[in-house]
Amino acid sequence: MQIFFLTIFLFIFIILSLFYIILFSLFLFYDIKNKVFFAPSQRKIIEEFFKIYPFEENKIFFDLGSGDGRVVFLAEKKGLKACGIENNPVLYFFSNFLKRIYKSKAVFIRKDLRKAEIEKADYIYLYLLPKFMEEIEDDLFFKIKNGAKIISFCFEFKKRKPKEIYLNKFYVYEK
Repeated sequence: MQIFFLTIFLFIFIILSLFYIILFSLFLFYDIKNKVFFAPSQRKIIEEFFKIYPFEENKIFFDLGSGDGRVVFLAEKKGLKACGIENNPVLYFFSNFLKRIYKSKAVFIRKDLRKAEIEKADYIYLYLLPKFMEEIEDDLFFKIKNGAKIISFCFEFKKRKPKEIYLNKFYVYEK
């Protein structure tokens, strides 16, 4: 009889533990303020884009909502002055941890992307949900300098047409 209760206790303990691990993981990768989950850009397609897009070296590159920093690190490898803006504290610290491992000179700033100082950026990368893109579209295009390019992965802006489209997933806009 004791083995039966012990087995049931262990089963309940394991189920509850898994539940709390999943719940905790969701908290780590969820931005409460903006109500968005972290969804990383697909490494393979991002690398392919970085191979074919004609970036100009030494230009300033911002990734708004940089997550784990993968796009920022690719931009730096391409010769750009790369900066990631991330609001989620866990992802921000993880990016800085990877920065030390990679011995990167990239900069990561913990800030709401709507408040980012992007006026000097030459390139701005986004992988945001359409609802969020619609919310920031006017302000984003108002803030950036003439000639700056916005590269959106997977989703288009509602009010503007892209100047170029790469790999059927990267929409490039220019002010």
